[in-house]
Amino acid sequence: MDEQGIARTMQASLGRRTFLKLTGGAAGAPLVAAALAGAGRPASAIAAPGSAAGMARATSQDADTTLIFAAGADADALDPRQTNTQEGYIACANIYDCLVLYDLGKTTLRPGLAEKWEVSENGLEYTFNLRQGVKFHDGADFNADAVVTWFNSIKEGAPGSQYDASRMPYMEPFFTGLIDTVEKVDDFTVKMILPRPYAPLLANLAIPIGGIPSPNAIEAGLDQLAVNPVGTGPFRVTDPSAWTRGSQLVVTANPDYWGGAPKLERVIFSVVPEGSTRLQQVEAGDIDIAWGLTPDDVRKAQDNPDLQIVEEAGLNTNSVQFNLSKDPFKSKEVRQALNYAINKEELSAGLYDGDMVPAGGVLPPVDWAFSEDLKGYPYDPDRAKELLAAAGYNDQNKLTFTLWAYTVPRGYNPAGDRLATAVQEYWRQVGVEAEIQTAEWTQYLANRRANQYDISLGGWMGDNGDPDNFLYSLLASENVGQSNTSWYANPQVDQLLVQAQEATDQEERKRLYQQAELIIVDEAPWVFLGYQKHQVVTSNTLQDFVIQPTYIYYLAGVSKA
Repeated sequence: MDEQGIARTMQASLGRRTFLKLTGGAAGAPLVAAALAGAGRPASAIAAPGSAAGMARATSQDADTTLIFAAGADADALDPRQTNTQEGYIACANIYDCLVLYDLGKTTLRPGLAEKWEVSENGLEYTFNLRQGVKFHDGADFNADAVVTWFNSIKEGAPGSQYDASRMPYMEPFFTGLIDTVEKVDDFTVKMILPRPYAPLLANLAIPIGGIPSPNAIEAGLDQLAVNPVGTGPFRVTDPSAWTRGSQLVVTANPDYWGGAPKLERVIFSVVPEGSTRLQQVEAGDIDIAWGLTPDDVRKAQDNPDLQIVEEAGLNTNSVQFNLSKDPFKSKEVRQALNYAINKEELSAGLYDGDMVPAGGVLPPVDWAFSEDLKGYPYDPDRAKELLAAAGYNDQNKLTFTLWAYTVPRGYNPAGDRLATAVQEYWRQVGVEAEIQTAEWTQYLANRRANQYDISLGGWMGDNGDPDNFLYSLLASENVGQSNTSWYANPQVDQLLVQAQEATDQEERKRLYQQAELIIVDEAPWVFLGYQKHQVVTSNTLQDFVIQPTYIYYLAGVSKA
């Protein structure tokens, strides 16, 4: 969804001429140079009242087995059914288990509370064989009854339902809207019955909001479970006082964890509102992980030998989106020309300090359907001019339009509207005049969905690692005017995407998605820009800390040197 993710060799590889151009040390393309070199740094994306990490450190009995994870805001709720913040996702990912989990550092799936599963040939029944001998933190048995109790608690109208749309914002779109019933087959087997085939279901079930609480905790009610979490995960909350709202949450190791006891004895999720303070504290050794830093703070951390920057191309995509329902963007030649006109490598090095991985298409490299063979549009201004001429545009008949931009930094574009300024100048170099207009974020989104823009900045943060969450959400004709704000509609692509939803074999789905993306890239409904890196700054004493493309962190295998 929108809200929501390599050393600095990219800049060096551009060569002296481009480097001087970016820094304003050489003539030519002055506005591009100014836009790139003058990129500002956004404020931290997370901020909330709280305390310094010193309080958290004082709680630790043994610093070598305690990890302090500092973020700018607190979790909203520790009931996975109710959480609606990334901080809540991170905490719940370590307190609860889902039926399936993400592989470490990947978007592919591994067994969780379900040891294995089978999908019927028609794609309407998912049968899960559950782990035996697993206990919830309160001593209750994990079994088929627990899974049924969980599902019924989030399904409107089901026996024992606690469904509250205002407190469970994601249960219906990710789970209960896709599943009719969950039935107990035997004590350690459950069957999910779907109204229609939906292959991304397993990826949805791995999102931390799919964590399964103890039936006893569910019975205690929404208010109790929100503050007194009881799961099966590697860490547990042993006392209600472990969570001081706005300050810190202390979780301790579950020695009976089915996946093996964690290497750490405890994890402290500390609230440190200012990103610069989090950086200072990780530099001083007061915290172990500084999460949610700005690119500027990450850059400052780069030269500190006591720190490490863990990073990867994030599960996001950054773009300029054409409105294919309006001229001149009904012309494929125009759309392709405007792609060729953008130097994405230079844009990455200058505007994003190398933290944007240039895009070949829609799907980011961490998505399992990503194709390394999809090269997209290289920087070729001469080709751009040829295509513009073929579409009837030249010095005597210039292509002109208004480029709409948002002003706030996004996870996929921390540069905000400075991106529009850089893109504007690249287009000017091939004879295209784009006037930039900006709008406040909420109004900007509303205007796009109301078909009021001809061309606008766009982007997306992935929810679950499934390519469907990008390609179908953003480019299927069914979503035109909603998440498809390029008004792109291609019946062949629609057919491929629906086939991919209904296919049960992942390799077959991958083939279908890559086939669809080839068509999409050729038709160029967007300027495909890049994928912003996902970066976390940690102490260099941490071992085996792996970042997840979906912006969560499994901490059971982490240790400290």
